[in-house]
Amino acid sequence: MISFSDAVLSREERLSRWGFLGLATAPLVGSVLFNHGMAPPFVICPVRSLTSIPCPGCGLTRSFMAIARGDFDDALSMHLFGPVLFAAFLLVVVLMAAELKTGRRLQRTPFRYLQRVQNWWWLALLYFGYYGVRLTSLIQTGEFYINPFSMVR
Repeated sequence: MISFSDAVLSREERLSRWGFLGLATAPLVGSVLFNHGMAPPFVICPVRSLTSIPCPGCGLTRSFMAIARGDFDDALSMHLFGPVLFAAFLLVVVLMAAELKTGRRLQRTPFRYLQRVQNWWWLALLYFGYYGVRLTSLIQTGEFYINPFSMVR
């Protein structure tokens, strides 16, 4: 149940809500458009193109595209955090749109837990731990043709 406070959004708060709404909507709309062949040719991973090492976010776009197609198994295989981030973006869109429509602040949001720095550390540890597991798996299966550990002497 969504409940709103009596506090009316200020002009600055409205502008920030519009900004969050735009930032959260872009990857969702992009994932649908990319499935219909509207992908711009410049979407590449700069880290991977410079170092041949996939970045922690490599696979998120393909995961979002799979979710937009309704293929959740493929989405999870592309990036474990794809469905989680897709749901978070969708939730931000719904909450920001609700606040803008009513002109009032939400009393409680699921994002209140992100206000604690300790929770950000746990999320970062989980995300980069998954990245380490992905790199190790790619090296062991031979899909990652450059072993970064062999470069260290």
